[in-house]
Amino acid sequence: MSFEVEGFQLQMEPPIYVAKIPGTWLLDHVTPSWRIKDPIQGFQRIVNEKRAIQIAKTVLDQERCFPNAIVLASDVNKLTVNGGNIVLPRKSLFLVVDGQHRLWAQRYSDFDAPYICVLHLGLDEQEMAKLFVEINDNQKRVPSSLRWDLVRLVREQDQAQVRAADIVYELHTSEQSALYQRIDLTGEIKELKIKQGSLAPEIESAVKKAPFKNVGYDVQVSTFISFFTALRDCDPEGWDNGNSNLYSNRIIRALMRTISRILEKEALDPLQATPATFYAYLSHINLDSLNPEEIRGQQGSAGMTAIFETVASQMFT
Repeated sequence: MSFEVEGFQLQMEPPIYVAKIPGTWLLDHVTPSWRIKDPIQGFQRIVNEKRAIQIAKTVLDQERCFPNAIVLASDVNKLTVNGGNIVLPRKSLFLVVDGQHRLWAQRYSDFDAPYICVLHLGLDEQEMAKLFVEINDNQKRVPSSLRWDLVRLVREQDQAQVRAADIVYELHTSEQSALYQRIDLTGEIKELKIKQGSLAPEIESAVKKAPFKNVGYDVQVSTFISFFTALRDCDPEGWDNGNSNLYSNRIIRALMRTISRILEKEALDPLQATPATFYAYLSHINLDSLNPEEIRGQQGSAGMTAIFETVASQMFT
């Protein structure tokens, strides 16, 4: 059976509706990710359970409603408006674009809260990804890695960003890569230490400038694969076990900033670079100088500069 809720059509094209929908019904008809078939598993991967429980206690258990709307999306083109109500089909399924924690809090409360929802209809997967990026781009509530993963779907984004996301994906999926199956692309897999949200900004910065901006995608990928092969060779056992002092997001970011400098000193184009090119410099690094306890205290951009200066002073002297 269909389900009628209070609501109205806000905009005709593209179709946008506003509705007041009970939380318990929503939980059965939404998913936080089109890539995960089980919605419950999807929520458990994306949301912070403690935060959701806290929201349930402080808001829902007090029988209060949220003042801001949940943003949902669907590929359905239109809904039936019946007077002051909107008819929701029984098999409705919406993607949660914004408000995952507020909605998941319903699971931990007996109060069936009414949620104000803004429904964006007629969207395909790419358009949903674009909407997600637009809404969450300047927020810190979603993992940056997840945002970068969606950038690959929104091809009209800044081309340097798209290229960076594509290269990270290649590093994760290529069997020739020292980071094969070792990058957390969405920020949801705690077991994977290396995060797309850390690597992608450095790669974006690199491909915007010479020498990378002057070569094609395949050469860019090949150069980064060569670099990471050399980096792994500096501590193979530690790298494979994930406990090397080199195997850290911040260390890797700092070291990636040396790639262009190495190519410049060797007077090489990226096409000419090999793992041996990079190993000749990376192998000079004293791994003990990258002790995690010392590095942990170096925070922010100033910390990254300090890490870079530490490794550069060893590599280029």
